[in-house]
Amino acid sequence: MPRRSPAVLLVTPLLVALACSSGDEGRGQTAGNSGGVTAVTSITGASVGESGTTLEPTGGASSGGNEGGGASTGAAASTGGVDSSGGASSSGAVSGDTTTGPVMTTGSDEVGSSTGECAEITEKAMNKKQPADILFVIDNSGSMQVEAASVKTNMNQFSAKIVASGIDVHVVLISELSGDTGMCIDAPLGAGNCPVKDTKLPTFLHIDDGVGSTNALAKLLEHHKTWKDSMRPDAAKHIVIVSDDDSDMGANAFDAAFKALDPSYADYKLHAIVGAKDAGDVLWCIQDPVCCAFTASAGKVYLDLINKTDGLWGDLCKQDFKPVFDLLSTEVVKNAGLACEWAIPAPMGEDVIDYNKVNVDFNDGMGNVTPIGKVDGPDSCGGVLDGWYYDDPVKPTKILVCPQTCAKIQGAANATMAIKFGCETIIAQ
Repeated sequence: MPRRSPAVLLVTPLLVALACSSGDEGRGQTAGNSGGVTAVTSITGASVGESGTTLEPTGGASSGGNEGGGASTGAAASTGGVDSSGGASSSGAVSGDTTTGPVMTTGSDEVGSSTGECAEITEKAMNKKQPADILFVIDNSGSMQVEAASVKTNMNQFSAKIVASGIDVHVVLISELSGDTGMCIDAPLGAGNCPVKDTKLPTFLHIDDGVGSTNALAKLLEHHKTWKDSMRPDAAKHIVIVSDDDSDMGANAFDAAFKALDPSYADYKLHAIVGAKDAGDVLWCIQDPVCCAFTASAGKVYLDLINKTDGLWGDLCKQDFKPVFDLLSTEVVKNAGLACEWAIPAPMGEDVIDYNKVNVDFNDGMGNVTPIGKVDGPDSCGGVLDGWYYDDPVKPTKILVCPQTCAKIQGAANATMAIKFGCETIIAQ
């Protein structure tokens, strides 16, 4: 049997080219007794659309290789596929017949073909936008009746705008479910069982717990075990606080504690609808007694966290939260990059992927190529410079990269990823 050559998946950042050599009978392929040929498509070009980035194949070349004493070469320009001729045998060069093999399609688009000595798949893989995980913590103190009602009114419109943009959103709400300042979210975000229950997993989780005037940040940390399963490693993280008071936990203390919960939380943004002044500012209270009455204390800690994380501030005094929620939804959509995950292509014919022989290279678009080592899973990302892992270690369907690696990919405009099949996996150090 001929030696099976490595196959290569090129993701730019999401176009996939899988090339493998085979001498199996019944596929219209020819190979010598000890020769093998591998062809790899050259893929360039990009188009950007609302739903992500796709790369279109604009040309490629195939090359023949040999071993065992025979040699042959062949090259052909291609659009969407590769023609390859040439083979190797133990006694001399052999020219193989060009035979059209299986075609892989996505929908009605032809996206790959098998020709000549090389079975090749070029899959036009549509990458998705980066998901968003949003944590709301709503102050349930007695003075928050008006604010709680406004938040409840705007939650469905807020989530609908994000979903309409193509972003997969998970929303977590920490607040009392009932009472004068509690809230229950109706369908479609909620389950439609208000006022009894509104949690609708995986999209919406309501943690029914009263939030006091000054402990919103502490409550968020306290309930991590409950809401952590709603968080996804590759999702953008947003925190939204609504309160008429300040936090008794300092900005630096919360920032350090929140980031320590999970490596994927490192780039979170905190937004808040809070007051900027309070009753201690006598002149302001004289000039604006209504707003002064709405504000127990200025949300100084939240304002510090907004500055630290580049978040958004909504003025509690306005009491019309629709413009604030509109702005928040726009911010979530604007900051959604490409998801740092790629589907593993289905094996073609009799080819079987050895998941212990997969490697990932990162090209920063400036000629610097860095091999990325494999980690066991997202929990192992914190101890390495870069890393990737399978969505399921037993039956993988996707390759994902660690948050720090994802940040590099999204920060490099011309970055590409090469996912290679056939060589022993490099383990992250």
